[in-house]
Amino acid sequence: MAWWDQGRSGRRIVLAWLLTRLFALLVLATAERFVTGDVFYYWRKILRLGGAGLSGTLNEYPTPVVWFLWLPYATGGHRAGYLAGFLFLMLALDAGFTYALWRTAGRRHDWSVDFWLLFVPLIGPLCYLRFDMLPAVLAGGALLAARRRPWVTGALTGLGAAVKLWPALLIPAFLVPRADRVRAATGFVVVGFGLALLSLVTGGWTRLLSPLTWQSGRGLQIESIWATPVMLARALHPAGYAVAMSRYQAYEIFGPGVDVLLQASTLATLLGFVVLAGLFVRAFRKPGAGALSVGLVVLATVAVMTVTNKTLSPQYLLWLGGPMAALLLLRLDSVPAQRRTVRLLAVELLALALATHLVYPLFYDWFLGHHGAALTVLATLVTALRNLGLLAFTVQVCVLAWRFLSPTRTGT
Repeated sequence: MAWWDQGRSGRRIVLAWLLTRLFALLVLATAERFVTGDVFYYWRKILRLGGAGLSGTLNEYPTPVVWFLWLPYATGGHRAGYLAGFLFLMLALDAGFTYALWRTAGRRHDWSVDFWLLFVPLIGPLCYLRFDMLPAVLAGGALLAARRRPWVTGALTGLGAAVKLWPALLIPAFLVPRADRVRAATGFVVVGFGLALLSLVTGGWTRLLSPLTWQSGRGLQIESIWATPVMLARALHPAGYAVAMSRYQAYEIFGPGVDVLLQASTLATLLGFVVLAGLFVRAFRKPGAGALSVGLVVLATVAVMTVTNKTLSPQYLLWLGGPMAALLLLRLDSVPAQRRTVRLLAVELLALALATHLVYPLFYDWFLGHHGAALTVLATLVTALRNLGLLAFTVQVCVLAWRFLSPTRTGT
């Protein structure tokens, strides 16, 4: 650590990035090869795009995702070539965001870079085998650009909304600074609504709305916050419950109490919107709300949307990582106590990233019940602790955002 702190150079960041990412790829090639399933699912869908058309391809995702997932297909169309192209694309996004953090920090080594260097490999190779790296980097990049290039912030947020929908909820936070409001809104409307219009023209109304109808029909995913009570009950008394892969390409749980928990998730989502609305109103009413306050509202928005949802895939943790890395840069404008608070949040998120890697893929077969009752109980307890930690993290971020937006605070 002393060697690392004394030599914080751009060259050392490149070396650290290469070593950590090579380690992640080595883990993928040896112990976690089975997590490539989603990439090959994308490949099969893109392979049949010509026959099925946009209306029959990846209906669970917005139309621009189909265009994005076509890019690795341009490497030749073969299965192995698509995997290589997809990995290269995700690694390029990762490297680009690392560079953006370093450059925004004034071309110097900073905690934000260290956080991102550790965060991605802690989650594991899965980061490069889902396209959630894209919305994570877009959200983090939007927050990085908020102070100097608000139109870029709006454009990146609009692009994020076009590929994953939930980033649209970030735009109220980015509209808080009065001087930047018009430029941020313009960038968001031009890119976000422009891509929505293009999607409508190329795919039609049904294809435009299909991601929303797909999401509404999903059941209770076993890793989600709301599945925790019934998954614990299943671990102790498995006879009353069934876990199976649903038509939505996710493991869901069925049995007593599931319908009640689905309703609770819906109510929690509505309550989450109320909490976020309260934060947005408080931010708009605070004269001169600073970058750190806005960043906390952004992080709170992502966290609330993650924990209230009836689905929670492991790659969703990436969504928090991008804004968290950017928030670590914004801490430089705050007082020492606030800097320590932001660093503590980052450490907590690193721990959650590691716990998520344990949940999937390391303990996942145990979690599904494939290796006996004792290991099922262990994996369920680890998942429950991760979920409790994520819930506590969300509450903490919301409370901090509310406090930092206090009328008595200035410049935070």
